[in-house]
Amino acid sequence: MRLLIDIDGDQQLHRQLLRWTDRLTDASPAFDRMASTVATIEQQQFSSQGGYGSGGWSPLSPRYRAWKMRHYPGKPILERTGALKRSLTDRPFGIEQINETEMTIGTEVPYARYHQRGTDRMPRRRPLELPASGRTQLVKILQRFIQEGDA
Repeated sequence: MRLLIDIDGDQQLHRQLLRWTDRLTDASPAFDRMASTVATIEQQQFSSQGGYGSGGWSPLSPRYRAWKMRHYPGKPILERTGALKRSLTDRPFGIEQINETEMTIGTEVPYARYHQRGTDRMPRRRPLELPASGRTQLVKILQRFIQEGDA
């Protein structure tokens, strides 16, 4: 069995799980728990303005920050309308497909990819990023499920 986590072309985790995988026929309970774990990680990512996954999101440009303070007072980085945050922190995710053999989660918010990658005019501020501790949590959920059948 292979566990692969790819975020918009950025491979964040690739593990081969060799032991006991022949017993695994339906991993959906583990995937469901993993998805809930990602939602919790994303809540921490947004509440820390990117500090949970890395060193934090780049500050807004002075011009955009002034505009945002006038039009959306009190709204943090990446939370102008809240759509992006909700799609990555509330289940079901904007994109959530879980079956016996695979899980796909993400957002349908079209501008998410520009924040995830950055542009010529905007620094990268990854809304979806799994720190090492988060990747470890996900692997352990699946390993426990494989070994004990308990998600």
